Amino acid sequence: MKVSPVSLSATQKKSLSYATGVAVVAGVYFLWSFFNIVVVAIIMALLFTPLYRRLGKKLSSPSAAGVTLIVSLLAVIVPVIIVFALATVQIKNLSSNVTEYVSTVDFGRLGDRVVASTNDVLDSIPFVETTVSQESITSTIKTGASKFGTAFLGFMSSAVGSVTGFITASIMYIFVFLSLLRHGEELLGMGKKLNPLGEDISDMYISRAAAMIHGTVNGQFVIALVQGFLGAITFALVGFPQFFFILFLVFSALSVIPLGAGILAMPLAVVMILFGNVWQGIVILLEHLIVNTNVDNILRPILVSKEARLDPALMLLSVFAGIRFFGFLGIVIGPTFMILVVTTISLYLEVHKKPKATQP
Repeated sequence: MKVSPVSLSATQKKSLSYATGVAVVAGVYFLWSFFNIVVVAIIMALLFTPLYRRLGKKLSSPSAAGVTLIVSLLAVIVPVIIVFALATVQIKNLSSNVTEYVSTVDFGRLGDRVVASTNDVLDSIPFVETTVSQESITSTIKTGASKFGTAFLGFMSSAVGSVTGFITASIMYIFVFLSLLRHGEELLGMGKKLNPLGEDISDMYISRAAAMIHGTVNGQFVIALVQGFLGAITFALVGFPQFFFILFLVFSALSVIPLGAGILAMPLAVVMILFGNVWQGIVILLEHLIVNTNVDNILRPILVSKEARLDPALMLLSVFAGIRFFGFLGIVIGPTFMILVVTTISLYLEVHKKPKATQP
């Protein structure tokens, strides 16, 4: 909608600025219920815009957008849905599989020694009357597996919602994604004009945010998926294929944070050694220490640009803070928000940097 230019007084321009700010805030609040859909559409549009531009040289704009949508669905959305569906099937059988495995476990001499040593330590602690046995350990594992399965299924049901809600969200996502592809440059231009700091600084913020999103998705997610796959396939190869898709999702999610999948993989390997599966546990330990830890060192310099790199501690804090505020999408939103904060501070220090005194 084009508005004919009108002459306004200084007071009217100031009032119009306030009204514009109120309108933007009201619009964000009004659409907040669909925040996750919009964020996913923005991320996907940012990733597939180069493909859309390449197709736009040979096809019309609607055709190029439609082909890009199909490619994005086949490349990302459909595989994610398939993996989650297969993991859900394995989760439903998790309790019975764990019970079957635990019932055949033999602690062996090392395991018996660990149990005895643990009981000795517990006996030496005042006011503690707890003892550990093979039965209590196996019971704890069964209970933990059951609670994990229930929590995962609850998460899936809350994420998907009803069939009607899923269809509605899918339709909204498609329309937002196509609109961002076709009108993304116009929206960026509008945002630059609305920014009171000017277009040059807007370009800086946009480039930093785009670099962080690309770095998080193309870099962090790809690295996490590779590490998750390697960890899960190792467990499958040593005799646990029934847990492949569950471990793939869990290890991939853990690999997003700097601590990595070793939080779970290494304790599981130690437990396997204690339970008598010595060579299997050793293989898992070696795979994580030699292969998984080096995947990050090899792929990160290739996939993540320097503009998208944060201090590891700041990256860890921003990921967890993002998850706390925005759920799973906080893995992307948290670091992106933090890179904008760091950019603002750096810009402030650069502008207010005192010139060095000249030497006589």
